[in-house]
Amino acid sequence: MRTSIAISLIVIAASIAGCDWMPGKPTEADKPVIQTTISNFHTLWTVHCSGCHGADGRWGPARPLNDPLYLSIASKDYVTEVIIKGVDHTLMPAFAMDEGGPMTNQQVKDVVDGMWEHWSNDAAVKELDLPKLAADLGKASRGKETFATYCGHCHGQDGNGGKAGSVVNPTFLALSSDQALRSAIICGRIDLGMPNYAGYSGGHLHSKRSGLPPLNDRQISDIVAWLASHRMEYPGQPYPDTTTLESSLSDASTNMNQ
Repeated sequence: MRTSIAISLIVIAASIAGCDWMPGKPTEADKPVIQTTISNFHTLWTVHCSGCHGADGRWGPARPLNDPLYLSIASKDYVTEVIIKGVDHTLMPAFAMDEGGPMTNQQVKDVVDGMWEHWSNDAAVKELDLPKLAADLGKASRGKETFATYCGHCHGQDGNGGKAGSVVNPTFLALSSDQALRSAIICGRIDLGMPNYAGYSGGHLHSKRSGLPPLNDRQISDIVAWLASHRMEYPGQPYPDTTTLESSLSDASTNMNQ
């Protein structure tokens, strides 16, 4: 009797132990990852940021953030606020869960800290007299002349495009905030060869900026004002005049009620 019980217990124990190696049992690596528990910067960047800002912070349709100059003029608090709340009237959405996004506040902090840890470089900008990140709009009339002098070779004297694309295109301006325009003028595009406010691209003075002093805060504000003056209330296909349509509908309604 005791022998039978002992054998039964051994069989049961072996069966239970066998569950750990039976085919189909998920391994630890197979377990789904709860997205809100991810803290690795590169993973968070790939999932949430790379689609617009590029796989390594460059070569995306939006501002390259892997840029020591940008990280020198933008504070961590500013970038955190942008990620949490997004930017109105642009394609930058709010990412914080409190704002309807997918990220916890800690994950936002992990991304911001990771940007500065991996991409900032104070030594690369220590000799520069940096403009302010944000400022009020200047005068469009002055900005037109300054744009032609500093930017016209690549973007055309009127901004409609030269070697580089148009920067007065209504659709482009509808998707770009004034701050985005200012950031582009200050920092250029480190990945595309667009020079920064001081005329440098890739550490070298751009050939078409030779002899020109760096843009100052007022000039940058003036250029932004001139670019912004090209915005349309309804970019793209003009909205039709609905006055005639509304009048026709009103007349039709009156006739039906008579």
